[in-house]
Amino acid sequence: MENFTHYNPTKILFGKNEIEKVAVECLPYGQTAIILLGKGSAKKHGIYARLISLLNMHQIKFITYEGIKSNPTFQDADAAIKLAKDNKVDFIIALGGGSVIDTAKAVAMGYYVDHSVWDFYMQKVDRPSKALPIISILTLAATGTEMNSSTVIQDTDGGMKKGYGSPLLFPKVSILDPELTYSVPANYTAYGIADLMAHALEVFFGLGDAPLSDHYIASILKLAIQFGPTTIEEPENYDARANIMWLASNALNGTILNGRGTGDWGCHGLEHTLSVLYDIPHGAGLSIVYPAWLKYHFSKIKSRLAFLAKNVFELHTGSEEELALQFIEMLENYFNTLKTPIRLSEYQIPATDHQKIIDNLILNNITGRVYPLNSNDYDGIVKLMW
Repeated sequence: MENFTHYNPTKILFGKNEIEKVAVECLPYGQTAIILLGKGSAKKHGIYARLISLLNMHQIKFITYEGIKSNPTFQDADAAIKLAKDNKVDFIIALGGGSVIDTAKAVAMGYYVDHSVWDFYMQKVDRPSKALPIISILTLAATGTEMNSSTVIQDTDGGMKKGYGSPLLFPKVSILDPELTYSVPANYTAYGIADLMAHALEVFFGLGDAPLSDHYIASILKLAIQFGPTTIEEPENYDARANIMWLASNALNGTILNGRGTGDWGCHGLEHTLSVLYDIPHGAGLSIVYPAWLKYHFSKIKSRLAFLAKNVFELHTGSEEELALQFIEMLENYFNTLKTPIRLSEYQIPATDHQKIIDNLILNNITGRVYPLNSNDYDGIVKLMW
């Protein structure tokens, strides 16, 4: 096992009607909030109205910034920062999925500086020394950002998507009520499941020998496969929604990384290019990238894949190579069951865009931390995406 430091200060309120506690949880952080919203779902389904009613009952003042995209941009973050500064807010309430919470983290560290928050992501400035407190109310199980210190946003015009992390960016409190995810449509439910599975796989193919992590990851994948179809077929099945929500948090809250030096994260870098070029939902892009990445690196990782075949799909017949191939096939079949894409052609991206994708990967200098990537690797992996 590798040395590790485990730190996660986020307070989790999990379960039915936990949103009712939001105002009490906000009070230690001040009396004025900026609420960040996505493109209308929280308002449409009454969650925003419920939130502001609870805030009004406790005389908590607020302003609202809405319209954050599923692939969030630094321009929205900068605009929200300006609104927050103009109104001298004390803290942030992020009501939404990963894009809203990631934007909240950008706003939190951008509030105390005079430059664009994008400068942090581009490594042009010193690390933040303080950040606004964040209260998150999760409405989409996927990214795990509600329980970690990382954020990803993009510059669509510049063709760049970047991540950033700081211990200052852990949400103070995250409210996880599975009932708030009932209204998530089938496609975005599926993308969220693909996303959480990809997070687990990024760590599984990380640095170091960590047996507990391996079995923890296998359990996350196995349970995602078990509960995923039910969340789509029965969108108001509480147990299925609850399990998927908690799996997503655990896939990226740092626990499965313990004993590993790092995850690989090459697939996330590859997917960021798809998001920035084609505005593909993150989880949909990952379900395209991962099978191609596994096939491309097959000779290096087949023993690891055989472990997953045995412990995720309970396959025990065949050689190591046969089991490894079966895992990839079963993973693709599962993504097909969820109706999340496994090929670029399913997203109507033509093969003539091959070089366009390669050029963006080069621009962003995409690589893996354990399995480095160069332009030849880009070419081979992208070919396997069609």
